[in-house]
Amino acid sequence: MIQACMDLINTQEYISWKLPKDWTIILTTNPDGGDYHVNSMDIAQTTRFISCELKFDVDCWAQWAEETNMDGRCINFILKHPEIVTEATNPRAITTFFNAISSFEKFEEQLPMIQMIGEGSVGPDMTSLFTLFINNKLDQLMSPKDILLHDNEDYIVGALKSTVGREDSYRADIASIMSTRLVNFALSHFKSNPMKAEVIKRLEKLVVDDIFAIDLKYMIVRNLINGNKQKFQKLMLNDKVMEYTIR
Repeated sequence: MIQACMDLINTQEYISWKLPKDWTIILTTNPDGGDYHVNSMDIAQTTRFISCELKFDVDCWAQWAEETNMDGRCINFILKHPEIVTEATNPRAITTFFNAISSFEKFEEQLPMIQMIGEGSVGPDMTSLFTLFINNKLDQLMSPKDILLHDNEDYIVGALKSTVGREDSYRADIASIMSTRLVNFALSHFKSNPMKAEVIKRLEKLVVDDIFAIDLKYMIVRNLINGNKQKFQKLMLNDKVMEYTIR
């Protein structure tokens, strides 16, 4: 099997079979650091192709999680604690844990079950941190769908200001979570849904109003425009929003 893979990588063919034109083979493997049951590759193998070490990127993960409709409460947790993702507590185990608990309507009512599942999948450290996250009611943050699509704009803006806080009570961590979720949901949702004028106005309100810090306002505008200029280009018609595209 290894020999066949090596031939395909090196010459793009194996016996009578050829790799289709313009195709590239990408292989993945666990690191050979003693933590996994893997066989080391010798020099003759490693010099035949380019290798790189992949590291966890919370922004890429959050975008993927939003597109796959992962439980938003769980996305919020990882955005709050990206440092919890390690080789021991890897994204695969975390996703398994989240999928197992996402059917619980109210996490605070299922804490014993969540703790049991967590300790058996992601370990006691992450489970304890996730329990604290629930006790602090951070699993109850407003969803990005409500932020963008709820009919009552005054209610949404008021609730956001109350959650994020202002001046000395400003919660930069919560503001970062909610702005990231907002961008990822908008880009995912409007891939296949028509853009409505009221959504553009809602985004203008969220950017211009005194809700998020300037760096997050810039991030929201930049990522929306870069992510789908065709759908979000009307944001640039607003002079105040336009300022954040040229910073």
